[in-house]
Amino acid sequence: MIYKYSMSKKELSERFEKYLAEKYPEAKCSLDYKDPFQLLTATILSAQCTDKRVNIVTKELFKKYPTPMDMANADYDEMCEVIKSTGIYKNKAKSLISMAKDLTQKHGGIVPDSLKELTALAGVGRKTANVVLGNIYNMPGIVVDTHVKRIMNRLGLADSGDPVKIEKELEVLVDGENHCMWGHRVISFGRDICTAKQPKCAICGVKDVCRYYASL
Repeated sequence: MIYKYSMSKKELSERFEKYLAEKYPEAKCSLDYKDPFQLLTATILSAQCTDKRVNIVTKELFKKYPTPMDMANADYDEMCEVIKSTGIYKNKAKSLISMAKDLTQKHGGIVPDSLKELTALAGVGRKTANVVLGNIYNMPGIVVDTHVKRIMNRLGLADSGDPVKIEKELEVLVDGENHCMWGHRVISFGRDICTAKQPKCAICGVKDVCRYYASL
């Protein structure tokens, strides 16, 4: 197996994107939601927590607080009890209540459609904002989560632990119209093959161009 050291990042990105499209053609967001507010809430809860656990918790959460107004008026201690199993729940409860207050007071309960306005909301960083922009508003935006950060550095498409730097690098390598689906596919690949502890390199379709595999 020959590792193609001379391959440019753009060529590598295109090769990887083609592989992902063939392997995960039906990839989608793994968080359950029915509207922008629910996706925004679920994504905030997903920090340091599995999407599977978030989906369990939000079933009760959205029954108790179906609208931004309901969540804005939520009792902090009651909120903590509902979301406790997602981890760092005290911070998350504060963020959700403050985010809901921002939505109701500044945006009439409507989730905004710009990175600037979204990241101005309590508890919303670039990753969360890009999840909403891509899945709800079909706008470009690279979501850099733990899977994306790990895989990009292993493959050789990034050389940084800084999510913002990785995001900026990938923005020019992946066409904007493909950002959202590309992200879902990378996450599927990270859960299925390029896992954190024991990546399944033997069945990976891009191992011949992977920096990590070449170093083994």
